[in-house]
Amino acid sequence: MRVTSFFSTIVFLTLSATGAGAPPQEPAITVHQLTEHLFQLTTDQGAYTTTTLASVGPDGVLLVDTQHRNDSADLKRVVESFGKGPPKFIINTHRHVEHVGGNSLWGDTPVIIAHELVRSKLRSGSYLFDEFPDSTLPDIMITAPTSIFFNGERIDLIPMPGSHDDNEVIVHFTGSKVVHLSSLANGFNFPSVDSDGNALMFEPLVAKALVMLPPGVLIVSGHNRNGTMEDLRAYHEMLVATTAAVRSGLDEGKTVEELEAEKILEPWENYAGSYVSADEWIQTLADAMSDATAKGTNRIFEPMYYSLKEGGADAAVARYRELKAGHADEYDFRDTDLLVIGNKLAEQGSAEEAIAILALALEEYPESPYVYYANYSMALAYQALGDTAKAIEYCERAVEQSPDSQAIHNLLEELRSGAPPE
Repeated sequence: MRVTSFFSTIVFLTLSATGAGAPPQEPAITVHQLTEHLFQLTTDQGAYTTTTLASVGPDGVLLVDTQHRNDSADLKRVVESFGKGPPKFIINTHRHVEHVGGNSLWGDTPVIIAHELVRSKLRSGSYLFDEFPDSTLPDIMITAPTSIFFNGERIDLIPMPGSHDDNEVIVHFTGSKVVHLSSLANGFNFPSVDSDGNALMFEPLVAKALVMLPPGVLIVSGHNRNGTMEDLRAYHEMLVATTAAVRSGLDEGKTVEELEAEKILEPWENYAGSYVSADEWIQTLADAMSDATAKGTNRIFEPMYYSLKEGGADAAVARYRELKAGHADEYDFRDTDLLVIGNKLAEQGSAEEAIAILALALEEYPESPYVYYANYSMALAYQALGDTAKAIEYCERAVEQSPDSQAIHNLLEELRSGAPPE
């Protein structure tokens, strides 16, 4: 089963965050002191961790990223425990929901700084369905290196867009010798690439970071383990070598499937982890080299969102069918898009609307490699509505389609244990 890097991020986030059938993790946020005034706050999402940095001192609190909104209450408790009041500044490394979810916790009090594109990104595309309040959006938007002086040290904000996403910023605490490298190096695994990112940009941007950063700096990843400059150099060497290996194979006329079967990335198998396997990295590089992910085609998110708001789920479903029947040459119809919408609606507590969109996904894309995920999401939505029988029905289908998923098995066990006897 093929799971592309971008959508696998969403799948694993959902399967992990729901924690179906799993015991709660304690503590929800782990606090690790890096220096006298710099703390690392980490949540365990199951498939990966997510990292926030907190500078705490005489000037107050400054945060780098604010976790997923599902973890926002825990984040707020940790920040309150510092005894310095609400954050004065929040810096977002990029626009993804597990990095901006807690921005609005303190209303309009913090000054939020991010890349220039973040504000528009959070008000367009699939992010419309998150319906983030205005207090989530950045107040200061940058496209060039910017520095602020806070708690006794210069903090450099350096835009590095183009690899994982097109709006990334790395944050260097120069006095502490700590840098938050965002998703330029997610735990030094094979990279994850968003729909607005480019796999081929990792190598030159990591090379730029290697020149820019001082010896001895601690590298904090947006997800998973931290590292050193030595780790970053090895990571860069992997990027150069794996890109060359895939390019060479494609130039020889081989298909992606043949490259996977030959295990051309086996020498770098130790970089497989989190949610990107060696085969997925091959596919991601091949797509970038063939320009298979070229931008410019309309996506269905905005017409679906506004139809939903104006006429409900039935109107959104009708709009999708209308666009697909009459405007197929104008829109890029992907099997993942309806699943993204359904998942976001479910997270907002709109279970009935989520079910309508997920049912459309199952109808339109019955052969999709993500059909298991649609059925799993349907099970969760019916569970939220209290319809255990329907939830079990869809969860059983998901188990059949993805028998190795522990989260789906856990949900089925939970549903069956709570179901009334026949």
